Amino acid sequence: MLEHLSLPDTVRLALRRKILNDELPAGTRLVEAGIAEEYGVSRATVRQALRDLSNEGLVDINPRRYSMVTRMSTENIQDICYARCVLETAAARDAVTNLPPGLFDRLELLVQEMAGAAEAGDMQELVDIDTRFHREIVLASGRRRLAELWETMNGHMYALMRSSLDRQQLTMSEAADRHRLVITGLASGDAERIESVIHAHYLEPTLPVGAEPREALERADGDLRR
Repeated sequence: MLEHLSLPDTVRLALRRKILNDELPAGTRLVEAGIAEEYGVSRATVRQALRDLSNEGLVDINPRRYSMVTRMSTENIQDICYARCVLETAAARDAVTNLPPGLFDRLELLVQEMAGAAEAGDMQELVDIDTRFHREIVLASGRRRLAELWETMNGHMYALMRSSLDRQQLTMSEAADRHRLVITGLASGDAERIESVIHAHYLEPTLPVGAEPREALERADGDLRR
């Protein structure tokens, strides 16, 4: 079924895609009147869309001046990544003790979809698939409350990914590739390795990237084949 979006949501999604794909880079001023004219909507509609984007961490609103495309601070990135790391590590440890059927096949398929989104240069789609990837792991724990808590942080994932790639100078393809190491960690069934891999994924963004990840990914593929 088609999803029927409100006008503010339609404008929000259109602006979000432009921000994520760097068509509206950090520092770009967002003028309500100009946006309203471009999309054929009222300024009130644009104002609501900008408020929603502000809640996602993509726009900074200064009522006395103007709205502007922004990037998430390093401190906020670290805080959100730390929280997700703690929750996902706990979920993953429970998940591997009673693996849902087809979990690894679903995760591998999602990584392939991420690679396709990266190749197409579609940042919004990449983030949406990334969220589905990690949701699979959290839901596999069978802990409903933990999953609900984890979901509360999803609203900032667009800003988190855009800001993280900018700061780490990563390509979208590299961001997608990193998820194969998470699959390998889970497949090992070893609690310490799972914790180490998820910690590296969220809190050690420079590992593995560049020359090192190629070696790590080859080892990961070898582990999965065995």
